[in-house]
Amino acid sequence: MSAQPVLLRRTTSNVPPSEPGAPSAVVPQQAPGSGGKADFIPIADEDPGDWDPSASKHKRKISDLPHEAEYNRASVKTSLELISDEEEGGNMDDCASHVSNSEFSDFPPFDGGSGGGGGSRGVGAYWIAAIRHSLSTSRGVAGLALLAMAIAFVVSRSAVSSPSSSSSSMVINSPLSSKPNPDSKDVTYGEFHEETVGAPMEHYAIKYNNILFYDSPDKMKRMLSKGPKLYDETVGGGLHLFEDVCLTNNVEQLRYRPQDTALRGLIYFTGEYDDNPRRCVPCSNVEPLGDWDADEQHSPVEAGVVGHRCGMPGLHAMFASSVGDWTDCIMEDGNARLMEERHQTQAPLNVTTIHFFQKPTFLLQFNALDMEKSLFDMLLTYLPHWQTFMEGAEDNKDGFPFDGVISHSLEGCLSHSHNWFCEVLHQMSAFGHAKEIPWENDENTLYCYTELFYNQVGYQRDLDHEGLVTKETFLEFRELLFRKLGLPRRPTLEDRLADAEVEKMYPEAKRTKTADEDLDEADVGDDTKIIFYDNKLGDNTVWNEMESLISKARGLEKYQNIKFVTVTQNFADMTVAQQAKKFNEADAIIMAHGKYMANAIFSVDGTSFVEVGCKVESLIGNPRFMDLIGGKYFSVQRCNKKKNMEDESATLCVICKEEGGDMDFTMTPEAFEQLIDAVVAGL
Repeated sequence: MSAQPVLLRRTTSNVPPSEPGAPSAVVPQQAPGSGGKADFIPIADEDPGDWDPSASKHKRKISDLPHEAEYNRASVKTSLELISDEEEGGNMDDCASHVSNSEFSDFPPFDGGSGGGGGSRGVGAYWIAAIRHSLSTSRGVAGLALLAMAIAFVVSRSAVSSPSSSSSSMVINSPLSSKPNPDSKDVTYGEFHEETVGAPMEHYAIKYNNILFYDSPDKMKRMLSKGPKLYDETVGGGLHLFEDVCLTNNVEQLRYRPQDTALRGLIYFTGEYDDNPRRCVPCSNVEPLGDWDADEQHSPVEAGVVGHRCGMPGLHAMFASSVGDWTDCIMEDGNARLMEERHQTQAPLNVTTIHFFQKPTFLLQFNALDMEKSLFDMLLTYLPHWQTFMEGAEDNKDGFPFDGVISHSLEGCLSHSHNWFCEVLHQMSAFGHAKEIPWENDENTLYCYTELFYNQVGYQRDLDHEGLVTKETFLEFRELLFRKLGLPRRPTLEDRLADAEVEKMYPEAKRTKTADEDLDEADVGDDTKIIFYDNKLGDNTVWNEMESLISKARGLEKYQNIKFVTVTQNFADMTVAQQAKKFNEADAIIMAHGKYMANAIFSVDGTSFVEVGCKVESLIGNPRFMDLIGGKYFSVQRCNKKKNMEDESATLCVICKEEGGDMDFTMTPEAFEQLIDAVVAGL
């Protein structure tokens, strides 16, 4: 058993001054509680670590000091009496027991100092000696290493849990500060000093699903826009490719142009207009055939105001050197006021986040409120490219060159919308396997694209570009729709004649009425079928007294083989398949002027189309479009009183209640009979 430790305390010195020949120290014969005699009394040295606790007596450093100086340093009387609990301020038995069981039990007793204030020096010397001794043993080194690892772990955990990861900067504070810095956001105060540390780049640019997310325009890398470039000149124009551009929305389009949802703004990054203070203000290029390079020649007023090119129809150009430059430019008072005056205010105005799409994306832009315009303004331009993409996909080639589709014209167009045009796109697999990019309910997010495909709005509205949409292409498109929607009549006359031969050979193959079909008596038989629609349940031009005119015509002998069918349900309340079926079963369509005439794409070759109204401006009536579907078209409009007086035969017209465009109208029985005769003659 190791000896119990002895606690020493220093008392007031009563050693007389040294004299020559006097003993250098008083050596007691026995140390109480030590179990033996004290061979020596340690003398305080400049470096307590120099003495060897295993030595039998004190070893002093070699020194030039005389022996008297050494004696004077030890001229204090030392007591070896045990310190009581009351004097120490604690239970010394516990302390002694703890020390005796430790690895440090064989250490020499430490110097306790005098009084309560001097004890700290002795305790510090003891622990210094203890640490030194620990470093000389393997168990001690291992213990200190574990202690250091524990301290490092606690410090690292405290740093991770500090509220600095969610802010753009972290500040370690001065102890002199007791309140947050009013000039800084998300400031954290530490212990020693104040220092601003930038967050890592990953904090600002997080990539997920091939999209880079930036939470600040300043962190987005500088872009250099390219394009537009025709994607495939061999197929035809209309489809362009842009690189490194961003899109905005015209927030005033529904206020000032409620009939059009096809307006977009495009930010083009270039140094071309850096000196132009109005580089960020968009202007409208309304020319249907205008291209990106058009400036004062096509839009002299608009381009003269902003001093830069206006872009393309439906895609209004804005120029900037960076996203941050654009946001600063549009927030200037003069530019914001000019955009508001010209109804060109864009969103987002205050950009805080940016979604940068890394995969090629198709911009699906169309007028969601007008079926006819969406068909002509977008689809007729895209059809030739769609056919090429479909052929490539079938040959296991590249197929569709884009991976995503985004449309701000209508939310969820390809996923859950029942919009007429969206349903057509869905049935024809217009974009292959490309995913639709959903909208974000965030007015401060700007969408940017590495590659953006833009199908120029209105490029084929007038079908002036021959060769783009061929009859073969359009027939392939219609065949696919007929098959997907289960339409009973084949599109071409040749196909229908072939079906008739099959029915003669196999009578059981003849189509009959089934219980689950909503067909009326006029759906069967060989009689000519004319379908009428007065639009009374719609919101456009209304044909008054149409039912009474049909009732009188049915009584005429010459029309006994004509089936007059009226559409009593609003087309807006029908599904696309129901609308398609109505047009597919008709030999002629006579209806009040309106957008629902776009259903002509579901009609068979040889169908006649008549639009009736006070003023008719129709895209369907384009001669080239009628050639594509093998149809015939004419319109009946307001009566010209002067012309009627000069030519009594000019009675095929409508009577309007007021002057103007779309409004209610009616027709005389004589004019209606003349209309039916003209239609039957053309069948």
